[in-house]
Amino acid sequence: MERQEIEQLLQELGDELAKTFKQPVRVMVIGGAFMLLTLQNREATQDIDVFPLSFPVSTTPSKETKRFGTAVRAVARRHQLRRDWTNDAAATMLGGLGPEPTVELWGRFGMLEIYFPPLDFILAMKLFADRDKDLTDIEALLQALGITTREELQAIADKYVYPRWQAEYRMHITIDRLSRLKKLL
Repeated sequence: MERQEIEQLLQELGDELAKTFKQPVRVMVIGGAFMLLTLQNREATQDIDVFPLSFPVSTTPSKETKRFGTAVRAVARRHQLRRDWTNDAAATMLGGLGPEPTVELWGRFGMLEIYFPPLDFILAMKLFADRDKDLTDIEALLQALGITTREELQAIADKYVYPRWQAEYRMHITIDRLSRLKKLL
């Protein structure tokens, strides 16, 4: 999906949500769609990763979660998209890792409100995920944030990921490896 298609699909989703929601549905966009819409370091993304702010994630379904899923599937059918064209799979990883970031409203699409977290939050999540496919996003985030030292990178991890999770997922190894790769001091 490219930027224009993402915005069109979000508008359609917002219109679909208006059929069953009386209050705006608030979601935080993360992942590739966030990178495309903010830093524009990529042309497209496979899906739109969201973190619901108005209701629980889909692993603990509520009536709101189910209505949101129904709206997502309706848009998917119209455009022959996969059911998970927007999903909260990454959100299950975020729950309980650390303090939630302060979010900013990016856009309103009918009954859908899209919020963005700070760039350093996305960097911390990409460090936590430790996936090779995130290296170009990490590089763009390091540049945008002006990160030049390993200590600055560690400070961001400390801000958003509790020490217990950093230890369990061995984030220090990821940060060390990245520091060597990007020649951070």
